[in-house]
Amino acid sequence: MYAPDHLGSHLQPISDIELIRLWVERQSHRSKRFSWQAANSFRLFVEKPLAEVTLAEVHTFAAAMRARKLAPRFYKQTLLALKSLFAFGQQRRILPAAIPLDGWPVQQRSKQSKRFRLRLGWSLCICFCFFLGRMTPKLWGQTVSAEISPPPKRLPSVAARHSPDKGEDNIERDRVKAFLDTIAAAEGTASADGYRTQYTGTQFASFSDHPREMRCGRRYGKKLCSDAAGRYQFLSTTWDRFAKKFSLTDFSPENQDFVAVELIREKGALEDIEAGRLESAVRKLAYIWPSFRRFGGSVDSSMPKLEEMYLQNLGIYRPGLVVSN
Repeated sequence: MYAPDHLGSHLQPISDIELIRLWVERQSHRSKRFSWQAANSFRLFVEKPLAEVTLAEVHTFAAAMRARKLAPRFYKQTLLALKSLFAFGQQRRILPAAIPLDGWPVQQRSKQSKRFRLRLGWSLCICFCFFLGRMTPKLWGQTVSAEISPPPKRLPSVAARHSPDKGEDNIERDRVKAFLDTIAAAEGTASADGYRTQYTGTQFASFSDHPREMRCGRRYGKKLCSDAAGRYQFLSTTWDRFAKKFSLTDFSPENQDFVAVELIREKGALEDIEAGRLESAVRKLAYIWPSFRRFGGSVDSSMPKLEEMYLQNLGIYRPGLVVSN
């Protein structure tokens, strides 16, 4: 019980547990449990009546929580809860005013601080609205421009393996076609049925859509399941993303070639291929087509074989053209 002789007889004789219970009852329903745990943890830590606690012991408790590396929010809420408890006890004349609440380890935000944060928030909002107003015409202009711009030019089907017309000199196109052939060779889909091939080598019947059939097999000594399909072994998620972007309505060989080129473009490797920088392109795309590492376990060890395959494919379209890395 409180009100010992040295603290004064004006204090109400209430136990710590009863004090905490009265205080917790005044808390919101959501915070009652937390408030009780915070107060009880502090009571067990100090091992003395709350009426005899000093501010130094409060700081010691705070330091102990910091040493335990508790979440900052939990640390702050615990100390604010204890401050509320002691303020309640002093107001009800249950606890002596021996602890100055203005020296508490964590201070609540003052009204002035809240007012400053509110003004700062409004200022940032106004700046953002001003910036958006200035940029909207530019963004709108870019959007309209993108909508009316012609779609990207598609490459001729890679399946038609022939030299360019005599009057045509398009080295970049032939390099891209040779690179697509190299992807197919690495994926094991370079045959005439490559466009119909699913993971594990099975064939699907219709080009109306990606087959979306999960197949399981062993690769690199591990069981692997995938719905990859087509000459470039597109996952259904990858195919759906590009089909939506370019309004593609089927999984035809022409569309497979087109999406492969657009995927290469997206990964920043198309310019490397068009310039003949084979190794640079392979390194950028090795995580898209892991089969680029199949000839030695890494890009470095597989590059001689990939370069040999690429040069053979390129020779079909452009005999004598030298590749540079």
